[in-house]
Amino acid sequence: MEAMGHTAQGAHAPVEPQPARWRGRFWAEVKPFVEIGLFVLPALLGPAAIAAYVVGKYHVTPFKLDGKYFPDGGFLFDLHVMWKAGHDIVTGHSPYPFVYPAPAAFLMVPFGLLPWKVAVAAFSLFVTGALFLTLRLLGVRDWRCYGAACASAPFVGTIAVGTLSAFLALCAALAWRYRDRRWIVAIAIVGAVATKIFLWPLVVWLVATRRFRSAATTVLLGIATVFGFWGAIGFSGLTGYVHFMRHVAGLELGRSYSSFAFFSSLGASDGSARLAVVALTLIGIVAILAIARGADGDRRSFVAAIAVALLVSPIVWLHYMILLYVVVALYRRRLSVAWLIPSLYWILPGEDSHGSTAVIVRMWLVTGLTVVFALFPSRRRAPQPALASR
Repeated sequence: MEAMGHTAQGAHAPVEPQPARWRGRFWAEVKPFVEIGLFVLPALLGPAAIAAYVVGKYHVTPFKLDGKYFPDGGFLFDLHVMWKAGHDIVTGHSPYPFVYPAPAAFLMVPFGLLPWKVAVAAFSLFVTGALFLTLRLLGVRDWRCYGAACASAPFVGTIAVGTLSAFLALCAALAWRYRDRRWIVAIAIVGAVATKIFLWPLVVWLVATRRFRSAATTVLLGIATVFGFWGAIGFSGLTGYVHFMRHVAGLELGRSYSSFAFFSSLGASDGSARLAVVALTLIGIVAILAIARGADGDRRSFVAAIAVALLVSPIVWLHYMILLYVVVALYRRRLSVAWLIPSLYWILPGEDSHGSTAVIVRMWLVTGLTVVFALFPSRRRAPQPALASR
């Protein structure tokens, strides 16, 4: 009877269909190759271009812009300018006229000490490390997320143009991770704003979340940092900096992906476009303050601050969108659709919009989809990293 019982139970036991088992085994075998094809090989695009350049196998057409000669054309465009600024300080000269505030010039001093091609390799490692550390600080452990970020057009642009956008993302991640450590959050935000002022809404986020001491410390430290570094070079270039930046903005405003460029592409005058951006700025500040009072207000207002920074910045290049990975990492610690949507940036013509309304709209559509898929699809809320007390 016992044997019959076992036989009866076995007769009713569920049996996995042969095709399902075969598909499972097949996927287990091909999955590593698929992941390598999706998240490893594309991530090597930027480093491969840098390696080819360093060994002399990557050549582009040189050109002149605003009276300056760029031997590598648009490749490493920003890094040429920043390396020269760091090198000028090393050799005892003023870096000005220079498009960034004095702290950014001093940030480039370690690279200015190096020969050009060695500096190119070192800077590429620096920005790659900054991106990896950004994701690590925000609790991302899934290696595929790192590959997806490195394969994105914003990060490849960061490498190819030689920008500090990955450093800005790291500063934002540090500000969030140590948001209750007054001096650390202040140093992180000052590091970002003193390099690229457009991230100033992070100070509004501190106020919105009632971190008043941190906000005051950030403002005072920022003033001391900017004037301290400028004082170290005898305040050279300070008086003419605003005029110089207006000249640069006149060359670049209409070519970027900014809100100003969008309104201009629709035919708005410069004055009308500026008024529209001012209105967006005021709405953005109110939004940050209001969101901070709602559910999950700390995190959502931080995301709002990054969004406002991008929306109201006078100039927005594609590599600025590397900041989106801070937003995605806050909500998605493992690979999800939100990590993959930025791959759609590859449909854009490049770092600038050429003043095309359609191109600007496509860029912001991809940006909006990334944020939406990061914030809303999953019902399970990602745990926040543990923080040291204030």
